[in-house]
Amino acid sequence: MIQTMQRDFAALSQTTFDVLVIGGGATGAAIALDATQRGLSVALIDKDDFSAATSAASSKLMHGGLRYLVNGEVALVREGLRERRAWLRMAKHLVRPLPFLLPTYRDRMKSKGIVRLGLLAYDLLSFGRNSGMDMMQRLPSYRSLNIAQSLGLMPHLDQEDMTGGMIYHDAQMLSPERLCLAMVRTAMQSGAVAVNYAQAVDIQSDGGRVSGVKVKDRLSRKTATISAQCVVNATGPWADLVMQEALDAKPPKKLVRSKGIHFITRDVTRGTALAIPIGDEHLFVLPWQGKSLFATTDTQFDGNPDRVSVTKSDIASLLDKANRALPGLDLKASDIIYAYAGLRPLVADPASPQQGTYGLSRGSEIVDHGSSGGPVGLISALGGKWTTSLRLGEEIVDLVVAHLGHEAPPCRSRDTLLSCTPRENLTEFMDHMRDQFSDIATDKIDFLSRLYGLLLPDVMAEKPAALKALRDPVLAARVHFAVAHEMAVQLEDVVLRRLIEGQTGELSARQIETIAAYMADALGWTEAQTQRQFKTVQQAV
Repeated sequence: MIQTMQRDFAALSQTTFDVLVIGGGATGAAIALDATQRGLSVALIDKDDFSAATSAASSKLMHGGLRYLVNGEVALVREGLRERRAWLRMAKHLVRPLPFLLPTYRDRMKSKGIVRLGLLAYDLLSFGRNSGMDMMQRLPSYRSLNIAQSLGLMPHLDQEDMTGGMIYHDAQMLSPERLCLAMVRTAMQSGAVAVNYAQAVDIQSDGGRVSGVKVKDRLSRKTATISAQCVVNATGPWADLVMQEALDAKPPKKLVRSKGIHFITRDVTRGTALAIPIGDEHLFVLPWQGKSLFATTDTQFDGNPDRVSVTKSDIASLLDKANRALPGLDLKASDIIYAYAGLRPLVADPASPQQGTYGLSRGSEIVDHGSSGGPVGLISALGGKWTTSLRLGEEIVDLVVAHLGHEAPPCRSRDTLLSCTPRENLTEFMDHMRDQFSDIATDKIDFLSRLYGLLLPDVMAEKPAALKALRDPVLAARVHFAVAHEMAVQLEDVVLRRLIEGQTGELSARQIETIAAYMADALGWTEAQTQRQFKTVQQAV
């Protein structure tokens, strides 16, 4: 039976939910997943698509945060490393080990001995990381490299005063967008009602207790009221704005938005990521889908979070960092295939003077508004990151259960394989997919096996005649599956999130036009709507 996801706006107003989650990014999806696993009735809404903002605009890493050790945030690092292990197990097709090169220099960085001590601590804090893990998901301990070995992995590095390097391992998401979608799908299969393009316009309360949310369907323009006993604000960079609207007062916590941009260019990594300090910040160069992903900038953003975008100065700043770290590369703006911007929601002490965003903690906080004069049952999730979203979701659901006065089991998210995660050994699953689809090149079927997991046979079974113009039956099947079974209702949902080829420059303008025409026919768009959709995606890619 196909694991289908269908958009049903009307279902939002047909019952009273135990909890309504506003925000369909990593945190919101994690809350919905945990709550459904514990038997709660759940509604999940997002004013855009699932994982369309901060959760998509990430470095695609699942990591403990090696640099946080420098800040003394040992507990945050340990938590991240525990959560990294959970992701490598429960979403093993979408999260995989990634080796990192950390080059060392005389006088310009901490000594190789100090770096070695830091990596030893990182390994010790991740004890048990390989226990019971799939062989393909195991993470080796760090090791030391000499200068020649380091340059063999990253030949464009500055060689002046170089003393060698260190290799350590973290993990990488193949697609944060599809990982978030997998959590939403799993929650829906357990009974959650999830609707994208559904915007919360008014949080309502009755007698000092939250009662629900008025919501607008951004597609049909219809409105409805969702009744819920608890409402969770998991809107990331918009969380303080939602709090202010709900409370009609200044939010109890200060949210600082840190803008980070990334760009994708030709492959320069030879399969190993690079992590290197640049001034007071750091640079990641990450192998991703045959390309290289450069990350990231870290600047305070004080504008409207709906209007964050990549500017020429952003590109120039990241290019400067890249060319300082890899002087032999000589990257130019014309080498960039795709660039994107996102906002990190960082929690700051309102009483402390603001001194940039780089040093602010990436930890999370929970505000129970009922205990601070707001409506009982309204909860806000602030800060956090992809890696620790399950832990934040668990803490939120614990609080929801307490508010409801329910008897509910403890969190089961980490013990639950996502609905599309292969149940057998990953190597065996991929071999099985190679045998089943032997007419497709091995590297392509391996990529699709990781991208779709158990969904792949259902995806490949689709034979949409209306997409023959793509001249790629596999791509046609994937597009049809996204529209028919994955709640893709805008062109960018397909091009940038259900597929990932829109981000790697592998979709031509003609292919995007064909997809737009297909969606227009399937979803009833007018010619003007179709052209707007196409122009929006063309600007993005």
